[in-house]
Amino acid sequence: TTAWYFPQEISKPFGNWFTQIFLSSFGWPRTYTAKLTHDFGSIAAQSQATQTVTVTGTRSGDAVLVRPTTAVNEIIIDGTVTADNTVTVRAVNYSSGAVDPASQVYRVIVFQQ
Repeated sequence: TTAWYFPQEISKPFGNWFTQIFLSSFGWPRTYTAKLTHDFGSIAAQSQATQTVTVTGTRSGDAVLVRPTTAVNEIIIDGTVTADNTVTVRAVNYSSGAVDPASQVYRVIVFQQ
């Protein structure tokens, strides 16, 4: 088995190039990112909590992906562009009891439509 090795000077531009080709093939000309550090507190059963974060350049209709630092059992995290430059991150508790996720960092990635 041959291992491929790309020096960082080559692999980083290649990775950026590949990412741009991939995104443009799906019609996503740009991506925007932000980090949100937040503690949603205790979320009641079958309920949700929200928090907004500024992501400059985003517009209504853009696709949003939210990735927490660590997964939280019984909680689904998602995001929506609710106004220009504003993403609302939502934590949904789908369980039959209250869940209190710890404070953590959420990475918010927005794909321009």
